Amino acid sequence: MRRALRPIAGALGLALALTSTAGALAVDVGGIRESGGYVWVDLDLSDLFPARVAQSLSRGMPATLLVHAELWRHRGAWFDRLESSFEAPLKVRYEAWTDRWRLERRDGPTVVVSSLDSMRLVLSRPLAVPIGRTGVLDPRAHYFAAVSVTLKPLSVEDLEEGEGWLSGEVQAKRRSGLGIITGLPSSVFDALRNFAGFGDERARTRSSDFTLEELFRR
Repeated sequence: MRRALRPIAGALGLALALTSTAGALAVDVGGIRESGGYVWVDLDLSDLFPARVAQSLSRGMPATLLVHAELWRHRGAWFDRLESSFEAPLKVRYEAWTDRWRLERRDGPTVVVSSLDSMRLVLSRPLAVPIGRTGVLDPRAHYFAAVSVTLKPLSVEDLEEGEGWLSGEVQAKRRSGLGIITGLPSSVFDALRNFAGFGDERARTRSSDFTLEELFRR
C-alpha cells in the first residue's frame, strides 16, 4: 500500500505549494422571479478561483462548478417540504494548444475566452436557474429557495479523462482499465486530494420567503 501511494503523492504533491488564503467562494440570491411558467432564481457568484485553483487550471487540470438550487415550501409546525430542485454542472478548462479558456455547460453552448480574468467576468454575471413550475404552487403557501455551489478542482472523472488522453483512448472511446490513482476507493482518493490542496470549496445561501402572488408582482 505504501508503495502504491508514492506515485500518487508525487502526482498531487505539487499542489501543496499552491495553497492560498484568498477569499472563499461565495453565492448570493440576487432575486426570484417568474418567467415562462417557471420560478427562476438569479444567483451572484464571487471569489470563484482562489490561487491554488487558478494555478491548477493553468496547468491543464479542469475544475467543475456545481450549482444546486432547491424550491422549499414552509409547512408551519411540520418540516418544510422540498418541492423541486435543479442542478447545473459548469466545467472550466484551459487548452494550452489554443491558449484559450473554455466554459462547458450541459444544456448550453460552450463559451470560449482568452484569459482566466475573462472567465471570472463571464461567471460574475447573474446566473439564472429554474427551480420549479409556478402552476403547481399553492397560492396560500410561503416558499423559499436554497442554493449551494461547489467548486471541484479535481475529480475522479477528470483524472480518468486525463489518463485516457495521455494513452490515446479518448478519441478511440476505449477503456483499458483504471490507473493507479483512479483505481483507488473514492474515500482514499478524496483524502489524498484534500491533503494535496485539491479539496472542494462550498458556499450556501437561501432566499427570503415569497408567495405566488408576490412572485408575479416582481
